[in-house]
Amino acid sequence: MKKLKRFLLIDDSRATNFFNKTIIEKVQCVEEVFIAENGKQALDYIQSEIIPEIIFLDINMPVMDGWEFIAEYQKLDDKYKGSVIILMLGTELSKEDEEKAAHILEIKEYAKKMLTKEIVCKIVMKYFSLPELDCCSESHKNIV
Repeated sequence: MKKLKRFLLIDDSRATNFFNKTIIEKVQCVEEVFIAENGKQALDYIQSEIIPEIIFLDINMPVMDGWEFIAEYQKLDDKYKGSVIILMLGTELSKEDEEKAAHILEIKEYAKKMLTKEIVCKIVMKYFSLPELDCCSESHKNIV
């Protein structure tokens, strides 16, 4: 079965990262899941040529938050870009943050902070409609 190469989870919560990584691995749609606990660590990964197809990004983090990460990501050389960025939300965005996010082309959509198999499949199928990528086909949807 064909899989995507890598996803990147950026969140300062180890529990959230553990949970989300477990869900992603159960869907079996990606070869590797990398974890960064802040935006700076994530940029270091990307600049070391660990370029993910999908980035799940938390907003509130120490060292470098999600907004600062995006601002720095936008400055990167094009060879490091191309990831689908999904903003992870624990609660609703404030009106100000919602407007800010709407003007950032790299943010493709929002997802709940705790992923589900359905959310992962929806994102994978929406942005990577590869016929050989069948991790979210009917036969894989019932993975426990």
